[in-house]
Amino acid sequence: MSERPIQITSINMNRQSLLTHTLLQTSTADILVIQEPWIGTVQTAQSDSDPLGTSVPGASNNNRWECYLPSFSDPDSVRVAVYVKFDIARTFSIVNHVTHPSSSPESMVLDFAFKDELLRIVNIYHHKPNDNHHNLYHLLSSTLDPLIPTLLLGDFNTHSHIWSFPYSTISPWASELVDWFDDQGLELLNPPSTATWKSGRDGIRPSVLDLALINKAVAISGQISPLLISFDTSISSDHTALSLLWYPAEAIAIAPPPQLSGFAIDDLLVDSWTKLFGPLPAPPITDIPSLIHAANQLHTDINFSSSKVFHPKRFPDPCGVRWWNQDCALALTIVYHSEGAPCKAAIHDLRRTIAKAKRDWSHDFLHHTTSDHLWEAAAWRKGRSIKHIPPLLTLTSSVSHNPAEMSATLSHRFFTTDRPEVSPFQPDNPDPLPIRDLPLITQAEVLAALSKTSNKSAPGPTGINYKLLKWAFQSRPDRFLTIFNAAIMLGHHPWKEATVVVLPKPNKPDYSLPKAYRPISLLECCGKLLEKIIAKRILSDAHSFDILPPSQFGSRDYHSTVDAALCLTHYAQAAVKCKLVASVVLFDIQGFFNNINIERITHIL
Repeated sequence: MSERPIQITSINMNRQSLLTHTLLQTSTADILVIQEPWIGTVQTAQSDSDPLGTSVPGASNNNRWECYLPSFSDPDSVRVAVYVKFDIARTFSIVNHVTHPSSSPESMVLDFAFKDELLRIVNIYHHKPNDNHHNLYHLLSSTLDPLIPTLLLGDFNTHSHIWSFPYSTISPWASELVDWFDDQGLELLNPPSTATWKSGRDGIRPSVLDLALINKAVAISGQISPLLISFDTSISSDHTALSLLWYPAEAIAIAPPPQLSGFAIDDLLVDSWTKLFGPLPAPPITDIPSLIHAANQLHTDINFSSSKVFHPKRFPDPCGVRWWNQDCALALTIVYHSEGAPCKAAIHDLRRTIAKAKRDWSHDFLHHTTSDHLWEAAAWRKGRSIKHIPPLLTLTSSVSHNPAEMSATLSHRFFTTDRPEVSPFQPDNPDPLPIRDLPLITQAEVLAALSKTSNKSAPGPTGINYKLLKWAFQSRPDRFLTIFNAAIMLGHHPWKEATVVVLPKPNKPDYSLPKAYRPISLLECCGKLLEKIIAKRILSDAHSFDILPPSQFGSRDYHSTVDAALCLTHYAQAAVKCKLVASVVLFDIQGFFNNINIERITHIL
């Protein structure tokens, strides 16, 4: 793990998409504080009620960076964004204070916390309506916490005698902004007489519009380096890049990527894997504890064989955008080494080079591809997924970014712990039927169930997928049959653990609310295989003994949603023909499966 200072760079990108992609692909900064970022349509949200879809706005994307945006309703109003390198985002606890008094579509307040270390970054863009009026009311009416180390960065679009050149016309609101700086105890980091904006046109003199300021808490700590102002790293923007280093009091050990369960399976090594797994002994099963041990040992033996043949799974190294090539890098180098008119020509050439690189890569990806790539391209229509859960409204009615508090809040939302007492014996129970023993599971049943499984199905906590189960069953079917039949005879399911993944529901207005998320449980494939076999048997009995009524359409062969719709249509048309009034009651039971009374359902079955 590396230990290093954190580089923070602020720059105005003038809403240029291609140049923003270039910055994200080539920047050496850890945190990019962007004013006037590109915001555009990144996906189309479709539904049954809106088949044409609704455009979903977002910022430029690069898999090396995590993007943070302010809360907004109109994408054209967004003037700020912050990008954080993924290794930094994994290391720090980052809170985007969207409800802070200083927050708006034109300003952001982010906290970066690591253990007892905290730095607050305020990103500001001043979108002035005209030369005589300002739009800084949300900032000037707020107060910064003097105890929180705070760094202000942004494009203030203000001329003042404090930082501007003598020839600049002082902005009418400059004194008001300077007074607010003084009231908050802010210190200007900009070196004197150093321009931060150049138009590149003859007759227009440079200005100082981009500022960096720190409060006393930062100044006393001495953890911020002097400000570096450079047009060389601003990638053709008419604004300079403001860069500085943050030296935390405690060296930050960059967190490595999280470990993935499972292995990268190579089909060519199936024979080697089988030779390792086949001779491994199977433990005897006499009771429930030995059944659990045998089930766990099966997983252990599969993972042992895999560890000797395959490499562990790991997250791919973020390479940025896939269309970036040597031509793009060469065009960017020419921009860096050009000035004046040649620089403008180089910028235009860079844009053309990037557009061509995108077009060529997309053409090759779609026309010289595999079936996997085609499915990947089809998934692009769904847009981007949320890679992290923002701070949640916890049980104490406070917004928290603490992982333990967020986990407890989601658990309380998803899982029921106070089920009402329900007796399994009810007055309307039918007469009990004779108990019928389940026959032993056969090898043909397991093969049939395995043949309908997908090797790409998400595995459970051990990372063992269906492909490895197929190999293991082909090598040692006796181990599976012994465990499955013991589970039936002892009445115990040996695989009860699952990895619960929290997914955001699409198109929710507020993702700080726990109800904007839903859980999915990734079960062990061995357990799902056993459940498939039992479910098929139960469904077969339901058909053979005519247990389910004709109006039951779910979980039945040769029945579908279309049949349910046709049935409803038939009843409605019949009521109209008979001149009757027909009513339809539609309802959805929240958390139905989580609230099922286990004793009652066991008694019914």
